[in-house]
Amino acid sequence: MKKLLWLVTNRNFILVLSLVLGLLLKNIGDWVKHLTIPALAIVMVVSLTRISFKSFLNFRKVIKPTLYTLLFNFVIFGAVMLIPAWFLIKDRQLWTGFVILAIAPPGVAIAPFAYIIGADDEYSVVGMVGAYIASLILIPLAGWALIGREFVQPLNIFIVFVELIIGPMIIAQLLVKFKAEKYITRARGAIVNWGLFVVIFAVVALNREVFLSDFRTLGIISLISFIAVFGLWFAVNIISKKTGVEERIRKSYILAATIKNSGFAAATALALLGEKASLPGAIMSVVLIIFFIIIGLKTNTSASKKNN
Repeated sequence: MKKLLWLVTNRNFILVLSLVLGLLLKNIGDWVKHLTIPALAIVMVVSLTRISFKSFLNFRKVIKPTLYTLLFNFVIFGAVMLIPAWFLIKDRQLWTGFVILAIAPPGVAIAPFAYIIGADDEYSVVGMVGAYIASLILIPLAGWALIGREFVQPLNIFIVFVELIIGPMIIAQLLVKFKAEKYITRARGAIVNWGLFVVIFAVVALNREVFLSDFRTLGIISLISFIAVFGLWFAVNIISKKTGVEERIRKSYILAATIKNSGFAAATALALLGEKASLPGAIMSVVLIIFFIIIGLKTNTSASKKNN
């Protein structure tokens, strides 16, 4: 029973299962795609209950981590992803999918992984939430600049923002205010993982033919995603080490530079632009699964060496 419970709450198992089932099951994505926005909204609410917005009243404490997170997560990550995509991606829908992924806010996984890898918890979380608030302005502006009018459909994008950013932030803070978040603490990990399961499963199922037959497209998107995540992991680590950045802050920079909210990107692209545009977000989710496994194993190995 304990093994079964561990299995159904294990992030890596759940996200790999979403990929496998999405590939195996036919003609199911059409109705599941309507669940992606509600599922991701629940993930956002549960994730944001870890944070009290009272900490944002001290502007001086907020501005530095927010600016650094914006620099790494929007500017640097965006450039590293979009430059190769510009040369390699010819399909208009796929390009727009990459743009949405590049301008998506940081991944909510930053919060738990800041603790797991020994980053500066407060710095990482404050920077992440500050970036979410800034994204309300940055995403429409960047979308208009890089995609054009087809992205900035005021009513549609406003609805997505309410569903995936504004609404979850308000609900999460109400739960914190009334101390109701303690009731979801134990189940937080499972709720987040199964919410992401719905998003990834739907996007993979909708793009099943690409995954099973269009290996060229799949390979190019995977290559760009790997370069963005693993290339930045290596580069940020090396450069920040050489410039004397303190270890905990350096790890926070790595998380800010590598972890995107690929679920948000996939669900937003699916809602606004169609199935193919959601593909970069889905593949990035798979790449991030691999990244999470590796940094988790690396952290455990380093901890074991220190104990010995």
